[in-house]
Parts: sequence; C-alpha cells; structure tokens
Amino acid sequence: MYKIILTIALSFSCLIVNTVIADTTENIDTNSFSLDPVKVNATKIETTDTKATYASEIYSYEDIVKSGATTIYDFLGQNTSLTVIPSSGNPLNQVIEMRGFGLNQGYRSLVITVDGRRLNNIDLNPQNLSSVPLGNIERIEITKGSGSVVYGDSAMAGTIQIFTRNATKTNITGSAGNYGRTTTSINTGASLNKFEISAFADTYKQAGFSDKDPSGKRIEGDRYYYKVKVKYEPTKSSKFFIEKENSGSDIRYQNAMTLGVFDQNPGANTNTSDTATNYQEALTKSDRINLGGTLKMGNHVETALSYFRERRENVVFNPIRYRTDIINGNITLKKDRLKIITGLDGWMGKRIQNIGFGRGTSTKDTIGIFGQGFYDFDDTEISLGARKEWSSYEYNESPESYNLEAFDIGINKSFNKNISIFSNFNYAFQTPNMDSLFNSNGTFNGFLKPATSSTLNIGLNHRTKNNKLKLTIFGSKLKNEIFLNPLLGSLGTNTTIDKSTKYGVEIQNKNNLNEYSSAFINYAYTRAIVDEELSVDLCYVDNCKGNAVPGVSAHNVTFGLHYN
Repeated sequence: MYKIILTIALSFSCLIVNTVIADTTENIDTNSFSLDPVKVNATKIETTDTKATYASEIYSYEDIVKSGATTIYDFLGQNTSLTVIPSSGNPLNQVIEMRGFGLNQGYRSLVITVDGRRLNNIDLNPQNLSSVPLGNIERIEITKGSGSVVYGDSAMAGTIQIFTRNATKTNITGSAGNYGRTTTSINTGASLNKFEISAFADTYKQAGFSDKDPSGKRIEGDRYYYKVKVKYEPTKSSKFFIEKENSGSDIRYQNAMTLGVFDQNPGANTNTSDTATNYQEALTKSDRINLGGTLKMGNHVETALSYFRERRENVVFNPIRYRTDIINGNITLKKDRLKIITGLDGWMGKRIQNIGFGRGTSTKDTIGIFGQGFYDFDDTEISLGARKEWSSYEYNESPESYNLEAFDIGINKSFNKNISIFSNFNYAFQTPNMDSLFNSNGTFNGFLKPATSSTLNIGLNHRTKNNKLKLTIFGSKLKNEIFLNPLLGSLGTNTTIDKSTKYGVEIQNKNNLNEYSSAFINYAYTRAIVDEELSVDLCYVDNCKGNAVPGVSAHNVTFGLHYN
C-alpha cells in the first residue's frame, strides 16, 4: 500500500509541476497549438470532453499523426491507458483490455465500434481492428465504466468508438522485412456530385520465425481485407450508405511447450511432451454487408437506421459457421438545453457445427430498447438513461432466456472554463458469447448466467491553454464475472466468479511544451479481486477468496514526448 500511495503522490507531483508551468505561460501566444475542449459523441449525443458526465479519453487525427505509430494496435498500446497484446501470439488480431477484466478474455467486457458499427464477434475472437487504416481515423473516443445504456451487452468495462475520415484521395503503402514479412495497403476514393465512393485493400504476410514442424511449416500467416463503400447524399438533410467487406486469414499457432524447452528455444516445434508436432492451423473467411442512413426532420429531430449482416466460417479443430444479423434504429431530439436519444436494436446469431464434439446448431437472439437524455444548466450538465434487453439462447432444442437491465446517471459541474468535476453511476451486464457455451474441446459447457456490474466513477478535469489533466477514481462490484479456467477440463472450461471487485485510479496529462513539441503521460492503477466463489469450477469452495484475478496488471504507464 505504501508503494501505491508513493506512486500516486509522485504522479500528482509531476502533474502539478506541469500545470504550474502551463499556467505561467498563459500570456504566450499559443492559439495555434492550445488544448481546447474536443467534441465527444460516444453516447451518440455530442458534447465536449470537459462537460461529459462520464470518464473518457479522446485522441484526434493530429494526436495520431504526431504519435509516429504505424498500426492502430501500436497507437492504442503506446499512447493510451489500454493494455494491448497479440491474441495467442497472433499480431494480426490483438487483445484489448481495460479496467481490470484481464488479458484472458477481458476484451469481451468492452464494446468497440467503427463509425457506429459494432465489432464484437459472435464467437470468442477479439474485435478485429487490423483492417482499420490508422491514417484514415478522424477520432478515437474511449469511455470507461459507461456506455451500457446505448450499447447494451458487454459494455461493463466501457466502450471504444472509432470515427473514420472520408477518403477522397489515393494512398498506397507497402513494406518488406525479414522472416518473409510483407504488407500492402491501398486506400482511394472520389466525390462525384452527390455520391462519394471509397475503396480499401490491405494484405499482410509473414513466413514465420520458428523451427519447421514435421509437415515443413513454420508459425506463418497471412491476412487479407477488402472494402468498398458508397455514400449518397440526395439532400442536405439525408444521407445513405452501403459498404461491402471481405476478409480472411490463415494463421499457424505455436504449440504449448515446457518452460525448459522455451528457455532453450522459443521457436521449438515440440509440445509439452517434448515431441515434434505440427503447428495448429486456424482458417477464417468472412463476408459482410452494412447499409443504413440518417434523415433530419426539421431543425431538432434526426433519425438513423442501419442493418449489418455477416457470414463467417472458422476452421481450427472443426469447421464452424457463424451467421450474424444486426439492426439498429434511433431517434435523436435536440432542442435548446435538452438532448434525448431513444432507440431499438436487434441481434440474431447462429453457430452451426456438423462434425466433432458440440455438433449441432446454437442460436442467440437479442432485442433491446433504450433511452438517454442530457440537460445543460450552463455550468452543470446531467444525464439519465435506461435500457431493457431480452436475450434468448437455444442449443439442440434446449432453450434459455434472460431479461436484463442497464441504467446510467451522471453529472458534470464546471467551476470555470478551466476546472470541472464529474461523476456517474452505471449498471451494466454481459451475456456469454456463443462459443462460451462450449468448452475448449468442443463439448457443451452449459448455459452461463449473465454477468452484472455496478460502477461508480468520480473525476476531475483541469485545462489550460497548454495543459490538460484528467483524474478518475472508480470502483466496481460484479456478480457472475465470466471467466475461463484454463486448469479445469482438458483445455479449459468457461465458468463464472460469483462475486468480484475492481477499483483503481486513472490519470491522464498532456502538456504542449511549445509550438513544436508536446509530452503526455497516462497512468492507471487497477486492482481486481475475487470476493466470493462457492463452486468447484474455479477454486474449490472459496479457496481463492481475496486473490487477484489473473491477467490484470496493477500498474500501467505510458509516456510520450513528441517533436514535430
């Protein structure tokens, strides 16, 4: 505890020094590089980051350019408070975690969208951001401990909203490196009167850096992604779009091995029995279509409707087909100080397996309705929202259903143009993914109860022309936290933790040193504790009470110094 207090005290000391330095340079002409409030739209109601009633991190196109990052995973891992690592060693699709939900499957407690389209998968694969070109991103918004009203299922840790730029120019990039690594990326577009057309193609390939397995293969891999989008704006008050995507990958994964073998040769082709074994191959193909539009009805009302369909096939141990259909619709009212959004969304998923353990068809259907409002009292903004969701499962004619709720209440108080405080309380839920119904060997795991969380956030914003500071303290109580126990069963079993707690402190500070350079620091202290576990699935009747949840780092620090 002493080390924790000392770390936080030192962080505050640095921040206070930066703030004092920023205050003493107020009289310098810094209009060209001042840190003004930035807009946020994570709740689909636009406000600014200093007036938001929820904890957030905002990164602009300029922040991305200054970072020097080459991929979106690099940017998120090196410039934000998020934890980002390759998924099972796969750099093509990485795991993103925050707020103490663990690197094992913490990404499932986080909703990620691109231009409003949800990227969370029907199976256990993490959200795939490798297809999003970093140079085509306008803004990244990270909300913490909030978002369950608008986005529903899985927004317990929070949300990441990515907004892209309109591509009307042509960019071609490529690279080549050792171990057979090559990349190509083409992004182009054109504006034709009321139409805007854009296309994107991206490929990645690596020949592998491990020893060859008995079949002559290394842990090689390749990925492709193609996308075409057409926008049509017949009037100033209406917009429509349709986009088509195709993607696929062929990846070979390293085998599990003993620690002794790993220390001698991390690229060995042996398994835990020290026997040479072929690497596990994973194939995936996906076909997606997304269409929708918005219509303004007068000066105060806007409606939006979208439909998304995906057909995907994964082949690891056995071929499995997935089908997903999502429909979203909402109405937004903005009049004077009042802003209200209300909507309905539906999610229909199907998992089909014809051979091996777990064969059969399983389905998951969800319908949700929500409403959220904001009212601005000049120096005070309040928010209130609620959601009702019905979720039903079926596997081989065995049904299960749940009625779920989420709500959020928040307030932001501005004392002057530089200082504001905010607080919100959020109740959220998470239902199991389709693959969570099955163990790693493919046998039916049984239905799992949905997880729920109650989260309190309290925060401070302090802004000057050259310095922006955000401090957030949070605490969360969870029931039935979904967790994979890797020691139970042949390859692990999906189970739940009866009761758990997460709490921590998050600090963000950015300082513009002069017209050409800036510095930032993100620090997060997080604790995730098992409070109660009465089953034998995880730790044999409360033997793990008080233990830390695996895969959660207590301290996460990123620091950057940019010169441009």
